[in-house]
Amino acid sequence: MTKLGWVVIKAFSGPFILNFIVWMLLLDMQSLWLYIDDLMGKGLEWYIILELMFYFSANWVPLALPLSLLLASIMAFGKLGETNELTAMKASGMSLFRIMRPLLVIVIGISVFAFYFTNYLLPGANFKLRVLISDIQETKAAIVFKEGVFYDELEGYNILIGKKHPDGKTFDDILIYDYTAQINNYSYNDPRDYKRVISAKSGKIVQSKKTSSLMLELFDGVIVQEMNPKEVDNSTMPYSRYYFDKTSLQIQLQSFAFERSEIEQYEADLDLMSFKQLSRQLDTLYFRQQQLAKSYFEQHKMHFYVTRYLTDSTIHSVQPPTSVKYVKPETDSVLYKKLLMETINRIDNIAISMQYSILEKQATESYLAKASIKMHEKFTLSYAVLMLFFLGASLGAIVKKGGLGVPVLIAILLFLIYFILTRGGMEMADSMTLSPVAGMWLSAFILTPVAIFVFIKAKNDSKIFEMSFYTSWLNVIMRWFKKNESTSTVS
Repeated sequence: MTKLGWVVIKAFSGPFILNFIVWMLLLDMQSLWLYIDDLMGKGLEWYIILELMFYFSANWVPLALPLSLLLASIMAFGKLGETNELTAMKASGMSLFRIMRPLLVIVIGISVFAFYFTNYLLPGANFKLRVLISDIQETKAAIVFKEGVFYDELEGYNILIGKKHPDGKTFDDILIYDYTAQINNYSYNDPRDYKRVISAKSGKIVQSKKTSSLMLELFDGVIVQEMNPKEVDNSTMPYSRYYFDKTSLQIQLQSFAFERSEIEQYEADLDLMSFKQLSRQLDTLYFRQQQLAKSYFEQHKMHFYVTRYLTDSTIHSVQPPTSVKYVKPETDSVLYKKLLMETINRIDNIAISMQYSILEKQATESYLAKASIKMHEKFTLSYAVLMLFFLGASLGAIVKKGGLGVPVLIAILLFLIYFILTRGGMEMADSMTLSPVAGMWLSAFILTPVAIFVFIKAKNDSKIFEMSFYTSWLNVIMRWFKKNESTSTVS
């Protein structure tokens, strides 16, 4: 590699590393600000918090990486243009692409790493993040349960622990007041769903696959179920008592939950799958969808005479049955009404069954769309790295301004456009307004022609971003108007 190549790499590498670190820190601070109430003052060790933030930061790389690369490329080529080094390279016979070539090798390497990151590292980080969140939730539960003190910060529960073992997850003499039925306001108004008291000699916290819930195993106890007095005014049994040797109580953790939406089980979460796993999942779902469509067709066609004997070979030549018994209303009104009611009931059952089939088909299609989005997401970041590099380097060569002034404003504006197009396309693909291909590659379809146009202008030393270019044209127009005005005055 020539010395000029090292000059270009040096001008790019410093701003890129600095920008990436700064943006990662800013985005991590955003995560810390969102979840600071869940982390601070809960008895967690500092290294646990750092590990959690490290896994959180993996989700910010798809944002920080293209933004840092775009900003660094604009700053690097803008500085080279401002110091006339870019002009000297072009004067020596080097084209813009030749000047960019040493950096292009590095950017291609970053693009390959971006695919490796989104395909392997990010799913692994998300899995470890959620496992760590589950462990922290259990640790927090073990910390907040204190001996001889009622804990009432879980919505719908008051929990008293008589004795806590050294492991922090095993307890003796447990007393639980459960008011969740009163809070949930069940629509069927079962009088038993009023409130209950659970007493157990021992219990422990067990691992739950759902990180938004806490599972308690209770041993050798009794459940006193109090009836709703409004529903059982005249009852001689205002409550019931159940004895148990072992039971489980699942408590929904809202104040403990780090994530704002429901988390699926680990095995079924698309965020934790690689490209190969997603591809296999899609093949399985497509096959299952075809089998379900076939089974639903075979099931529903038996309800009608016209389609009962329908096969693939006779689908276009179905003849109506000849041995259908018709009942006239005037001859036997009782039989007619009976057959009519049977027909109505059968149609209602068929409608309910078909509605269930349609809902299941829609749910499968939605899941297929989400899986396709995750597959394309593995590649969009890699392409964005290349596209934004060409766009940023070309703009820097045209603007010829380094530092943190104009380049930062241009980079943020372009990145906002890229981010809005990417997120908008993803949302439209998720809602199936657009196909996963069109939605996930929307920003690439729109910004790639822009990058090519700007690169051509930079290659030809265009002055479209220099104010002197527009000022000179404005002066020409003003002189033309003055000349026409003076000519008309003389005449």
